[in-house]
Amino acid sequence: LPVALAARGHHVAVMLPLYDTISKQWRRQMTFHRFIYVNLSWRHEYCGLFSLEYRGVTWYFVDNEHYFARGRLFGEGDDGERFGFFSKAIIEMLPHIGFFSRAVLDLLPLLDEMPKVIHCNDWQTALVPVYRQDLTGRWDALRGIRTVFTIHNIEYQGKFGANTVSDLFGLD
Repeated sequence: LPVALAARGHHVAVMLPLYDTISKQWRRQMTFHRFIYVNLSWRHEYCGLFSLEYRGVTWYFVDNEHYFARGRLFGEGDDGERFGFFSKAIIEMLPHIGFFSRAVLDLLPLLDEMPKVIHCNDWQTALVPVYRQDLTGRWDALRGIRTVFTIHNIEYQGKFGANTVSDLFGLD
């Protein structure tokens, strides 16, 4: 879908965790952009941003070795925390994913340019629309973003206990 949309002239970006299972061939092509710290409830975690261009799409990679250098994509005991972090990092990295020129990054609080749509896939990104909504009161530029949520396999739902909402995700 991203490649097909890009072929039709749309500006398309995909964000993925920078898993340690991504081959060196692809890693050598990545460009490091910056790092920030993402607050997830009481946690304050490093978050790096890398990218590469491939088939008309900009592929962004969210780096945090604590969460994504595990030899497998998911199925870990702390998956709720890992993908809560990833979802929050997606929202907080929006000003840095190429929708803005480098010359205007210092003016970001004044800008309203954001992606028009964020397409979330499966439970691992289910908190992206929630964090977007939670931050709209403090960050006006998020209000115009629409979200689409696609479920590929209903068997895997990412169910976690009620305590995760405030303890892990920092949500009311």
